[in-house]
Amino acid sequence: LARKMGFFSAEEFLADLRLRRMQVKNMYNSLLGTEEDLHAETLALLEGDVAEDELRGYLSFRGVRDPAAAAAHLRSVRSQMRTFKTQREREILRRVVPEFIEKAFGAESPDRALKGLESFLEVLGEKEAYLAGVAEHKGLMEAIVKLFSLSSYLSRVFLSSNRYLDTLVEGLVIRKTKKRVEEELRRSMRFGGGGLDAMGEYKRAEELRLGLFFLMDVLTVHDLLRYLSHLADAVVGAVVEMTEDSGGLAVIGLGKLGGRELTFGSDLDIVFLSDSAQGVRAAEAVVRALTTYTGSGMLYNVDVRLRPDGSKGALARDISGYRNYYLRNARPWELQALLRARPVAGEAAAGRAFLDMAAEVIRRRGEEVKREDIRAVRERIVRELSQEASGMDIKLGPGGIEEIEFHVQFLQLRHLRRHPELLVQGTPTALRRLARKGLIGPAERDTLLDAYSYYRRLETFLRLNEEHVVVKDSEITPLTARFMGHGGAEEFIGRLEALRRSVLEIAG
Repeated sequence: LARKMGFFSAEEFLADLRLRRMQVKNMYNSLLGTEEDLHAETLALLEGDVAEDELRGYLSFRGVRDPAAAAAHLRSVRSQMRTFKTQREREILRRVVPEFIEKAFGAESPDRALKGLESFLEVLGEKEAYLAGVAEHKGLMEAIVKLFSLSSYLSRVFLSSNRYLDTLVEGLVIRKTKKRVEEELRRSMRFGGGGLDAMGEYKRAEELRLGLFFLMDVLTVHDLLRYLSHLADAVVGAVVEMTEDSGGLAVIGLGKLGGRELTFGSDLDIVFLSDSAQGVRAAEAVVRALTTYTGSGMLYNVDVRLRPDGSKGALARDISGYRNYYLRNARPWELQALLRARPVAGEAAAGRAFLDMAAEVIRRRGEEVKREDIRAVRERIVRELSQEASGMDIKLGPGGIEEIEFHVQFLQLRHLRRHPELLVQGTPTALRRLARKGLIGPAERDTLLDAYSYYRRLETFLRLNEEHVVVKDSEITPLTARFMGHGGAEEFIGRLEALRRSVLEIAG
């Protein structure tokens, strides 16, 4: 019979037959079977006598890209299941693990999800309470699978400590006000020893919460960026409060922080305002605290080079010093930077004075900035800073995020004296106001808003996977395409190239 079916041996024939029966059984259970049928089918992979080649064939059938690696993960899971000692632990495992595996097969990346399961069991150890928590919360299991499948960064955060599983088990609030985040951070510091370690733990837990809701499409990318900016505001504020005798220091956010558009891994562009020597020392202490490594890593990368005279200038200066510099010596790109200025922490009155000064400077000098100035800076950034040699740099490369931002900022500077309401920090809001004033057409507004939202969502997904450019033949590109709503990598790259062209036609 084996020879009639085209096989060289009975063993080869029987192995293929078993694999086909497994595939047919899965299709039947998927269409007509019960949840218990799928559970039993998956449990058989762990407890049954399935040959290695049959297991790999079945995993390939279920959508796994690297069956050999996935089979190794399942063998490890099977081995770990044997280490749980009590009968109740083993019963929970036999209920939880097959369901987890079945959800992993349906995930955006089954390979990543199965690898995550292996690591998850290693981190759990033999803790019955955690297992019970996962078993009782069906939505929690789906969230964990989503996390493992779609973000290497958040997976690492989640697996770094059981406290993050506690956070998920306790339930998550989707939307928090800035005031609530500040209160929670203070409470965490109070009960966590009051230091930078407690601050870092809270920041990571919030990143996990927000990132998970973003990956689950509960939060839009613009909601996410705003909430991450609220978190940064709270952390900077807490650091200023920790600083002894801040000397009336005010912290001014620029760049993405000022625009409330921070994503994961964004630097904090900040300058400091103070009229005392103690304020300078306080500014140094704030930078040192934010960039100190804690048990959860560094709080933030901080960039203070946007201050007057750059790295050669004083770390903090008074309001008259800023006014004199910006009115007399500021270069075009420094006037651009002022558009994003926003008080973040510290002395409120000083922060308001900085905003008033920035508005005065822009009104008086904004029209000095020429399109050629903007174009020269962009060309230099593309040439010297973008990573176009490695792939498609959607942030700094041609037709990317910064292309849109520079175009919008040029229009703000050019028209703000006649239209003061254009002085807003966020790019989407500025685009809508420009259109409302008739300074750009509806088609241009819609093209740039669509591109900007698409880019920021894509940029955030890349950051969550510790990537910075889009590489056509990268392993992660098909997953990125799927997350961005495309049928495949080719369609995704085509969309990206079309967006870049449309942006360059308007802003290049």
